[in-house]
Amino acid sequence: MLWVPVVSFVLAVLLYLGMDTLTRYQFGFVFSNYVSLPIFFGMFFGLFFLFTRRIVTYFKEITDGLNQIAGGNLEFRLPLTRQDQLGSVAQNINYMAEQLQRQLERERQLEKSKMELITHVSHDLRTPLTSVIGYLDLLKSHAVQDEQEQERFIGNAYHKTQQLKKLIDDLFEYTRLTGGDIQLFLETIEINKLLAQMISEFEPVAGEHRISIEKNLFTKPFLVNIDVEKMVRAFDNLLINALKYSRSPGEIRIGLFAEESHVKITFENEGSAITPEEEARLFERFFKLELKETDQRSLPAGAGLGLTIAKQIVEMNNGTIGVIHDAGRYIFWIKLPIVNR
Repeated sequence: MLWVPVVSFVLAVLLYLGMDTLTRYQFGFVFSNYVSLPIFFGMFFGLFFLFTRRIVTYFKEITDGLNQIAGGNLEFRLPLTRQDQLGSVAQNINYMAEQLQRQLERERQLEKSKMELITHVSHDLRTPLTSVIGYLDLLKSHAVQDEQEQERFIGNAYHKTQQLKKLIDDLFEYTRLTGGDIQLFLETIEINKLLAQMISEFEPVAGEHRISIEKNLFTKPFLVNIDVEKMVRAFDNLLINALKYSRSPGEIRIGLFAEESHVKITFENEGSAITPEEEARLFERFFKLELKETDQRSLPAGAGLGLTIAKQIVEMNNGTIGVIHDAGRYIFWIKLPIVNR
């Protein structure tokens, strides 16, 4: 826009000289200094206004647009009709409005997520807590005299407290992972040994529910760079999920295979079939499948965060996770990058 005063000045000079020449030689009239200066400046300002009218109009559009955005209308965008500095300013203002709109949307989504979290957790905690209070009230009031009945109430109350502990543990782990300040302690380990150890510890638990474990672990050692403690949590969540939703008696198959530059771990079980819509929501926060009465296990019920936590942990360790479902046959898989020796 620096060209405007320069061009206006040059054109004013040329127009004035042309007019002065015309009046001098055609009419024999010479302008005095008192007349020529006002004429020259009149020409200059007239040309300057003519050239800057569109600029001033566009500048006013920018000012009005900024007032709209400042008033909370983050959907407003300035028209990009110029390719000069003002056009760049308008483009930057539109970018700023877009970023503010995205930030506001993220904050709204975060607030919505917090309210959903509070609602779901409050409901999930209230149910077992109410049961515990009910059992303790009966025992405290000595309304039940039969020792076997008392033992049953104590066992039920203990099971409900375990359920409460599981809910709180899941909630604590989920809030840590989504807090954004989680720190990974990466180690290079043999994933074969880690899985073999976890399977040996899990087999007695599965056996109590008449579930056998079949393992197919590739014998060649594979090195992966992971946070061991967190990855153990992810594997454990998948094992518990397979146990909870397996037919009894049944079998859980665990595999370890090589795929180019990745190692693939699979957890396979057979249970009740689900719809494609339910399959798409398996890793969704708070989503829980209803267990059929014949599939009930004496396992603490969670808050529907187990698979969500597993997904977050795997992705934090540069891995991927997914599921394949076919008529009640589930294969949950994890892929982790192999570290070359």
